[in-house]
Amino acid sequence: MPSRPRTPAYTPSVGEIVRDLGHRDTSGQPVEAVYMDTLGGLVYLRHETGGCEWTTKPQHVQRLDEPRHITVQTPSRPRSAGAA
Repeated sequence: MPSRPRTPAYTPSVGEIVRDLGHRDTSGQPVEAVYMDTLGGLVYLRHETGGCEWTTKPQHVQRLDEPRHITVQTPSRPRSAGAA
């Protein structure tokens, strides 16, 4: 049986609020977070109110039904990218 072509993962813009299907909140719902960057095959997200970033797989990132964005002054570089 032939395999179906894979659908590429959604690539949001910096500052876009997305749904992280790989992480759940306390009520069991996927977390909504700010897209910061993609590096080394992982997506970096953070809470809308700020705080530490976390990583998730690109296939876990989902666009919201009604897109929202916040202004990100300086897109952060993950700590593992090396200090400047």
